[in-house]
Amino acid sequence: MNMRLSDFPHIFLIISILAISAYASPTPIVIEPAGMDLSLDRMQISDPEHTAEYLAKTGGTAKPGLQTYGRNLAGNWSFELKNMKSLPIGDIELRLHQSEAALFGTGVFKQGLNRQMATAEGSLLEGNAMILNVLTLDSVYLYRMTLNSADGNSTSGAFTLYLPTGEAPVKGTVSGGRSDWRRIS
Repeated sequence: MNMRLSDFPHIFLIISILAISAYASPTPIVIEPAGMDLSLDRMQISDPEHTAEYLAKTGGTAKPGLQTYGRNLAGNWSFELKNMKSLPIGDIELRLHQSEAALFGTGVFKQGLNRQMATAEGSLLEGNAMILNVLTLDSVYLYRMTLNSADGNSTSGAFTLYLPTGEAPVKGTVSGGRSDWRRIS
């Protein structure tokens, strides 16, 4: 390969562009929320004699399992979100579909008179737990909800709100239930 002196400025330019683009594209930092972790390795039970009793009361551990497929959580759901000071954040109405342990759907996020379309995806976990991620389409807010639904018609749990600006996540509580008698608007 014969290189001429006139080729070096082009090679230097290409190397400079690659170096700048590598510097300008930092690797994103992924932050996992603490949420409501029902797994055995995170429970920190002080008395091992009460483990079986605790699991019986809470419905088991939070691990994906074949038992979850028997629960049908498809339908219309309404959720009320509050921050840690019990102040309302907004309401979410979703039409959820289910395939085995996978949950997905669309709906509306309501905050006062403001309404935004939203999408949802998540999964059933062993016992009564489920994870549901709701993304608003206009403001691109991610609501990651960890829920417990003992009867399959009502639910409660915790959420973490992630903002596209990179600000600190907002945590709060969520409660809700099936609203099949209502129409999503």
